[in-house]
Amino acid sequence: MNYLGFVFRTLGKDGYEIKALLEGTGLTTEQLEDPNFRCDFWSHRRFYKNAIALTNDPHLGPKLAQQFETNYIGLPAYAAMNAACLGDALEVLNRFLFLTFPAIEFTFPDEEVEPQTGEVAIRLRPKLEFGDITYLVFSSGLVVCDGICRQTLRATQAASRAELTISEPEGWVDAASLLNFPVRFDALEHRLFFPADLLHQPLPGADPINHKWLLGLCEQFAAKASFETTVDIQVVTFLKARHNLDISMSEVAAALGYSERSLRRQLERSDASFRKLVNQVREIRARWMLTNTAKTVEAIAYELGFETSSNFARSFKRWTGVTPKEFRDGQRAHRNSGQK
Repeated sequence: MNYLGFVFRTLGKDGYEIKALLEGTGLTTEQLEDPNFRCDFWSHRRFYKNAIALTNDPHLGPKLAQQFETNYIGLPAYAAMNAACLGDALEVLNRFLFLTFPAIEFTFPDEEVEPQTGEVAIRLRPKLEFGDITYLVFSSGLVVCDGICRQTLRATQAASRAELTISEPEGWVDAASLLNFPVRFDALEHRLFFPADLLHQPLPGADPINHKWLLGLCEQFAAKASFETTVDIQVVTFLKARHNLDISMSEVAAALGYSERSLRRQLERSDASFRKLVNQVREIRARWMLTNTAKTVEAIAYELGFETSSNFARSFKRWTGVTPKEFRDGQRAHRNSGQK
């Protein structure tokens, strides 16, 4: 099942009103009970906001994720559990986890983590801007990833620690007691770390014949899903693959096989706009380049499709509340303090 369906089913079993969960989402019970249903991002967001409001629990994400079983993922989970070792299992998820979590970019291994630390990491990044449900989504994601590793290994412990880019939420102490790993907040990325030695640990369910067969089925489903991805994620995925973001809506529409009018109409149905999606990709890329590269603000502005660096600086301050220079200086200071 997809994760949205899991949350819907779990809260329904706990007695929460279905009508209140679905209010304003445009979703139906039938859609959420369909394991192949692909929900648009904006309906996702409204559903999760409804869930938080209905349960009155800001820590709903990590609490629910504790109940998520690896087999709920379906074919990718079975293929992973039949792999030879944990490293191979995570490579399977690196290719196919988007089938269950289409709005999250799952990366393993995270090559920005230095190998000499003795750790490896899974990195999670948003494909769209989650805004006020970022904590729910990424705390859930890290807990689910840890659960996948533990259940695949049939072990009680896998992750050694985790990081989230958000500030520590109020009341975190109570939620933290439920997790199997410590979490550091205000980090550069959403990451889950575990000992590198675990990568080579043989899996109890290893079966090379089934593994090969299940991989083939995953590839078939992935090919089909690529044609069913919602239009907002299609646009964001296309933009993220480009080096320069100076591109018009008509160019993107043509590349994706739409007319400009059709693309605009479909985005409007999802409560999105082309400009908003471009700016979301710009902000994510700007934050990354300011943190991880020595490129000048002028060079970054050019790559992001701004006519001038001053236009970029104004937009960046509107997104983040600080100038590009202030953001870069702050990230350097934070990184240096973390290395002490």
